[in-house]
Amino acid sequence: MIDFLKKLVLAIVQGIAEILPISSSGHLLIASELLKVNTNGLQFLIFLHLGSLIAMIIYYWKDIKDILVSLWIFLFKHNREEKTLYYCSLFLKIVIASIPAAIIGLIFGDIIDQYLSNLYFVFSFLIVTGCILLINKKLNGEKTLKELKFHEAFFIGCFQGVGVLPGISRSGSTIFGGRVNKLSNEEAAHFSFLMFLPVTAGSFLVEIIKNRHEIIQEYSNISNLLIDLTTIIIAGIITFLSVKYLFKIIKNGKLHYFAYYCFALGIIGIITCLILHYGF
Repeated sequence: MIDFLKKLVLAIVQGIAEILPISSSGHLLIASELLKVNTNGLQFLIFLHLGSLIAMIIYYWKDIKDILVSLWIFLFKHNREEKTLYYCSLFLKIVIASIPAAIIGLIFGDIIDQYLSNLYFVFSFLIVTGCILLINKKLNGEKTLKELKFHEAFFIGCFQGVGVLPGISRSGSTIFGGRVNKLSNEEAAHFSFLMFLPVTAGSFLVEIIKNRHEIIQEYSNISNLLIDLTTIIIAGIITFLSVKYLFKIIKNGKLHYFAYYCFALGIIGIITCLILHYGF
């Protein structure tokens, strides 16, 4: 029962922190430390991201459907209408924007997990995230995704690559990248979460392949499977609600409020780590 409650807490943390600009990877590490959960080999953490991915697919299903339909009629029916060209162009921009994170994740993923996944780095990177959110508030722009150039999409993707660091918010950094390229807040967030889909799906598949034997062993026990399915569903529900909440915050121009939370958590966390380490 205690293990289930711990997993439930982590599922809620995943659903909230994956969407809000506060870093899900950082918060999962912090929560795991507080709950005394050893995340090494913890297979269900992989599936928590699946819950968030499914939720975002549901949320963006209209865009996904329009992209797939447009690609089909462009390739096989030679349709060149404006709507078709827009969604085909959007698809290419998403693919281009996903390249940096994919390269960084594949090449440096294990190094990041080994050397940068400690609480000192997490709390320090949270302060960096706070700075990003405050700078983002000062940026202006009203460009739409239709006006976004391909090289600008790649540039935004580089920010997503930086977001693999625990404590650096993926959503916060990519929204910032969009704003640097003069996108409106809403369009930057829209593109940020469309970028989330292929990168998260790819990362999930890589982790499944890497950990397939452990996963098969873990879920040969039906009770483990049912418990983790429950947490996946909860993570998905919280993710869906969080993205609706975030767009309301963006519309009201209050995204920078999360900067103060990141600063507070980062500073308190670093001080706490120093006290515990040196026994002040």
